[in-house]
Amino acid sequence: MSPIKKIIKRDGRIADFDQAKIVSAIWKAVQSVGGDDKHSAEQIANQVTAVLEVFFKKDTDIPNVEQIQDLVEKILIEGGHAKTAKAYILYRQKRADERIQKELILGKGMGENNLNFSMNALKVLEKRYLLKDENGELKETPEDMIRRIADSIAEMDKNYNGDVEKTSKEFFDMIANLEFMPNSPTLMNAGTNIGQLSACFVLPVEDSMEGIFDTLKNAALIHKSGGGTGFSFSRLRPSNDTVKSTTGVSSGPVSFMKVFDAATEVIKQGGKRRGANMGILRVDHPDILDFINCKADMKTLTNFNISVAITNKFMEALEKNEEYELLNPRTKQPIKTLPAQMVFDIILANAWKNGDPGLIFIDEANAKHPAKHLGEIEATNPCITGDTLIYTDKGLISAKELFLQQSPINVTIDSRMNKKIALKSEKVFITGEKEVYEITTKEGFSLKLTENHKIMTNRGWIEAQNLKKDDKLHILNRKGGFGKTGNLETGRILGWYVGDGYLQKEKNQKTRLVLSFFGEEKHELAPMFQAMASKLLNNKIGASEIKDRNESRIRSGRLREIAHNYGLNPSKYDISEKIFAASEKLQKGFLQGLFSADGSIQGTQQKGFSIRLAQSNLNVLEKVQQMLLNFGIFSKIYNSRRPEKWTKLPNGKGGNRLYKTKAQHELVISKENIGKFKKEIGFLQSAKKTKLANALKNMKRGSYKEYFLATFENLKHIGTETVYDLTEPITHSFIANGIVVHNCGEQPLLPYESCNLGSINLNKIIATDRKDLDWKKLDALVEKCVHFLDNVIDANHYPIDKIAENSRRTRKIGLGIMGFADVLFQLGVAYDSEEGIAWGERIMKYIHESALKYSMKLAETRGTFPAWKGSEYEAKGMKIRNACVTSIAPTGTIGMLAEASGGLEPNFAISYIKNVMDGTEFIYTNRFFEEEMRRRGLFSQDLMTEIAKVGTIQHMTDLPEDIRHTFVVAQDIAPEWHVRMQAAFQKYTDSSVSKTINFPATASIEDIKNSYWLAFKLHCKGITIYRDQSREAQVLNIGRVNKKEETIATPVQAPHSHITPPQTLKKPVNKVTLEEVIPPPIISMSRPHKALSKLEILKEKKCPECHGEVQVGEGCLLCLNCGFSACAV
Repeated sequence: MSPIKKIIKRDGRIADFDQAKIVSAIWKAVQSVGGDDKHSAEQIANQVTAVLEVFFKKDTDIPNVEQIQDLVEKILIEGGHAKTAKAYILYRQKRADERIQKELILGKGMGENNLNFSMNALKVLEKRYLLKDENGELKETPEDMIRRIADSIAEMDKNYNGDVEKTSKEFFDMIANLEFMPNSPTLMNAGTNIGQLSACFVLPVEDSMEGIFDTLKNAALIHKSGGGTGFSFSRLRPSNDTVKSTTGVSSGPVSFMKVFDAATEVIKQGGKRRGANMGILRVDHPDILDFINCKADMKTLTNFNISVAITNKFMEALEKNEEYELLNPRTKQPIKTLPAQMVFDIILANAWKNGDPGLIFIDEANAKHPAKHLGEIEATNPCITGDTLIYTDKGLISAKELFLQQSPINVTIDSRMNKKIALKSEKVFITGEKEVYEITTKEGFSLKLTENHKIMTNRGWIEAQNLKKDDKLHILNRKGGFGKTGNLETGRILGWYVGDGYLQKEKNQKTRLVLSFFGEEKHELAPMFQAMASKLLNNKIGASEIKDRNESRIRSGRLREIAHNYGLNPSKYDISEKIFAASEKLQKGFLQGLFSADGSIQGTQQKGFSIRLAQSNLNVLEKVQQMLLNFGIFSKIYNSRRPEKWTKLPNGKGGNRLYKTKAQHELVISKENIGKFKKEIGFLQSAKKTKLANALKNMKRGSYKEYFLATFENLKHIGTETVYDLTEPITHSFIANGIVVHNCGEQPLLPYESCNLGSINLNKIIATDRKDLDWKKLDALVEKCVHFLDNVIDANHYPIDKIAENSRRTRKIGLGIMGFADVLFQLGVAYDSEEGIAWGERIMKYIHESALKYSMKLAETRGTFPAWKGSEYEAKGMKIRNACVTSIAPTGTIGMLAEASGGLEPNFAISYIKNVMDGTEFIYTNRFFEEEMRRRGLFSQDLMTEIAKVGTIQHMTDLPEDIRHTFVVAQDIAPEWHVRMQAAFQKYTDSSVSKTINFPATASIEDIKNSYWLAFKLHCKGITIYRDQSREAQVLNIGRVNKKEETIATPVQAPHSHITPPQTLKKPVNKVTLEEVIPPPIISMSRPHKALSKLEILKEKKCPECHGEVQVGEGCLLCLNCGFSACAV
């Protein structure tokens, strides 16, 4: 007698014998009659196996499935398990009926090869995913489909010397067990000739006719291959703007959106998915009102979802009830202002009516982008003026000069930002004419910039306009870089010239540079400078004595030429950029000469010592302060230390006379900076050298530490100037006039990128006792998912070469979840509770951190993503394979395959009515609710029918309170909890979170406004809302199926009648007419006659394919009957 090894399945295939399946079937029968002893099921299975081994002794004797099941029935009955036997017989009959149904769906003989898919999932598979031949007949089973996907994606392991066979099995098992589902294009196209595996693509729309229609062509190719598209129309010039090539005027973004919409209407996505478009326009675009209202008539742009890109500046204006600027994207200049509250009211009115537009908080999205060094900047850039000195590895160079050079640079970085002294920056560029403000500090540092430019302070990054009195600004705290031209001697001569020199025109009209030395200086320093000048000019230079003044002078026309070449002629009171960009030796010499001429050491042991430099020209001191800082020496300027006055001074003729002296300003070096000055610069004359050495020696406690902080004093508006921008991608900072500032531009998500998505089914991760998740299993699953999605990038057949290039450059993946609401049901936790929020955050944090961990592990063998150098990950020292690892994508259809609630959305109903294949109706009940009701003895079909009428149980006070508390659905949950849950997941998600904030039909505009503000405050990247019964008709009529559409009630009045223009504005603006402010009526009873699009589906409240009901969630429309999905990108 040998053990049973094989069985014959119903379709004739021979498979391995698995006793565990017998145990599982018996255990289900035991549970259905109230039994709880699994051990008895195992004993009965042992008996069955023992009997089989008696009757099927030879290896060639193989039992079939029916024989085994007959034997189970016999042993159950003879063993006195009558109730269990009856349940098992019913179970067999139910499985037989299911096989018949499955054969009706999949074809004859296909009732077995369906793995773990439910009947409903099989219908969706047959309709949408399983491959068919030319006649529309299925040519693969669900098992074949998963094998096709697993094999083709695992094949990419060959590129990295991986074990393809092992990887394929891992991929197959996790999909077959419904633990993970890739996005729909991967299910459809993996292993096929199409091979396009991405769900969505971001395409730029350039401001030219060629660029616009190139994008349209690319969008058509993407839709044809099964992808969706997202467009930002913010680069397009506004309507009625100049078009030089035709001497005409432009038609604006909305007109071109209509062209894109019409093209989408005639393109089917690979025959299986309709075209999906997302259109975005910045809130500061001049055509923003047209954009907001473009879908108000319920007929236009039916193939688009639209969102307004909201900036922080707009939200600040809204909070202060002020107007904000509209910027022409062609010129980057403001052309008009609008009241922020008015624009917000119009957005709210339209969203209340039909859900469009949504909001994208563009600054929040950009701030969290990990690869800011790539792509084109589309944000409204904070900027600096052209005369700003930027600290570079080649010295201090103005922003304007760097722009003219048009080459990449290395900018000096504060040591509190990065250990490296300098980091690479993109080339400087002009961003337009803007309103400029000047920051001043108590220490004398100043900077001209736009009011939204960020400064590093003791409170972190703060925009200039939000600085508070006595905020501490970070000042460069290390030695910077220098140029290569010039020597020490030249620097000393130029420094002395600025301090104690002048230009003298001779009788022959020639101008000479004169260096004067008085008293002891003429004995010690005049010969020194005479020797330096002679060496520099390769010609002996003499010195003349002025006996009655105790003065010695060195005169030279050629020295004047040198001063002129370094920008010190005709005025010596402006230290030029040529000196700032000169060598370290020249700049050291310059400061030596200047401080030796006009500097002093002052103070006492008791009061403290300092080095001081007095000048009547404040500009010179401000530039000396910058030059000293580049040597790591902090100084402070005292403005008008000695005021302007009349003073008796020698007249040069042996007497005195009154002279009007200018106000004297003073630069002071103190603390540990005195020692740095001695080391880096020093004096030339012996007396000052000795005094400086003694001062340092006599400091009892040593010198005080310098913290390199300046105290904010004032911000004042100074007018309009051309402003400049640069991007340093590692720390996003640079040094401007000595102050640590944020790099100017935030970057958007890159154009020509794709999203490669997949979702973990949390239902498969819950622990056996349903009190927690199996975190170890989740960790192992995340590793396989990251591996799978990284392989997808290599396996993908991209529809456009540029998309392939950019997608592989950043290798972004989007691992998400589904089944979250189901898991809360099983845990006994309410969605709308603090505990529910905590679970959401905990789960997503774990997945995100695990995904990062395994992406870093992949990088060890496969390398980092190609654009890693320059990314935030490089700055953090993280070698990682994928620039982004997580995204919560819509899971409507794949969620149906896995029998999981969508993404992080709550379940939409406890029970609802579904159409079956013969047109009859049956009640579908959430399986976890049904299990709990059966466990408590509360289940009845009549109760489920009653619940299906409204979808919720909250009105059923006879049910236990804890059940009503736990089993909440979308309509039961206040919008605040929806937003808070989205924020909890967004906190640990790289990319976007797809979520719909559901509102009841009775919701007011105020309710929607509060949700928008909450989403902004909680740092969501965007928000999409849907108000029940909006868009002219109820989307989901729970409890009403196959009934004639009722007469539509008289529509309510458009809810924006209260919107009026403001009476006064703080800034002069172009007059805004009432027609511009008030949108056209957004109530329309007319119905277009063309084929149904997403908007018409909502209006008709029917699936266009099976005429079943549709629901709204995750930013999508989903038919729960056939799996039809119309998703936003």
